[in-house]
Amino acid sequence: MIGLVWHNASWLPLFGGLLGVAGVVFILGWRLRRNQRSLLPGVFANTRSIRPLFTFLGSFLVGIAILDPRWSSETIELPFRGRNVVVLLDASRSMRCQDAAPDRLQVAKTLLGELAESAVGDRFGLIAFAGTPVPKCPPTADPRAFRRALRQIDPQRMPIGGSLPGDALREAAAFLSEDREDSLVLLVSDGDDMGSWPVEAARGLGVPVVTISLGDAEQGARIPDDEGGWVVYDDSEVWSVRDDKQLIEMSQATGGIHVPLGTSVVNARALWRQRLAPLVGGSESVQEITKDRPEWRWFAVPGVLLLGLGAVGRPRIA
Repeated sequence: MIGLVWHNASWLPLFGGLLGVAGVVFILGWRLRRNQRSLLPGVFANTRSIRPLFTFLGSFLVGIAILDPRWSSETIELPFRGRNVVVLLDASRSMRCQDAAPDRLQVAKTLLGELAESAVGDRFGLIAFAGTPVPKCPPTADPRAFRRALRQIDPQRMPIGGSLPGDALREAAAFLSEDREDSLVLLVSDGDDMGSWPVEAARGLGVPVVTISLGDAEQGARIPDDEGGWVVYDDSEVWSVRDDKQLIEMSQATGGIHVPLGTSVVNARALWRQRLAPLVGGSESVQEITKDRPEWRWFAVPGVLLLGLGAVGRPRIA
C-alpha cells in the first residue's frame, strides 16, 4: 500500500478552478429555477429535477478520474539480463533518401526505438555519426531516454558531413562494459564509407557487431538538400545506393549478423528475441518492479453513468 498519489497532479489547479466555476453555476441555476417557480408557478412545473445534480457529480467524478489517483501498488517480475547494446546510427545526408518511407533515417529511428522497448532490462547507448562520431546517450535501461536521444538526431545538426563508420566503431569502445560477453554493437547505415577502415575497427572491439542496412540496393535514391531540392555535384543529381559489402564483412569478422532491411519493414520484437539477443550473454535473473496501480476506473465508470442520467429528459415547462 502507498499513500494517495495524483499521477496527473499538474492538472490539479485547473481541476480546482473548473470545480469552483461548476459549483457557482450549479448554485445560480438552482436559485434561478426556485425564483422562476415562485414568480410564475403557472408556467414552470413545480416538480424538482435532480438532473443538474447528476451532471455536477458526474463531471466531478470524471475529473477525479482524469487526475489519475493511485493509492495501491503492485509488483511485477520481468526477465533481466543486463545486456549492453551500443547503437551506432548513420546520420549522414544520404540517410535522408526517401527510398524507404518516409526516409531512411526515420525508419532507423522507429526500428531502434522498438528494439529498445523490446529489450526489457537491457541498456541501450547511442552514438550518431557522419564525418565524426557524436555520443548522444550513454547506456541506459530507460527506453524513453533512448527515444528522446533518437529524436534529436538530424543530419543538419551534425558538426561534420561525410560518413566514417570506422571512427564511430572506435568511439563505441568507451560505451562498452568491461565484461564484453554482455555487450553488442549495432550499426545502422546505408553502407557509405569514406576510408575509415570500419572492418578493422570492428575487429578491435572484441564484441559481435550487428549491421543493419537501409535503402534500395539497385537504383537507390536522390539525396535531398536543405532547400527542398536535390544535392547536385558536377551539374548532376547525386544518388545514394545501399552498399552491403563492408557491412557484411564487419558482421562476419566479429561473429555478428547482417540484416539487409532495405526498404522493407521488420518486426522489431521478433528481430530482437530471435536473432539479436542470442548473440549476447548476460546472467539470467528476474527483476522485480513495483509500480502504482491506476485506480481511475472507480471514478470514471460511475461518473459517466451519472452524466448519462443527467442528460436524460428535458426541463419540464407546464
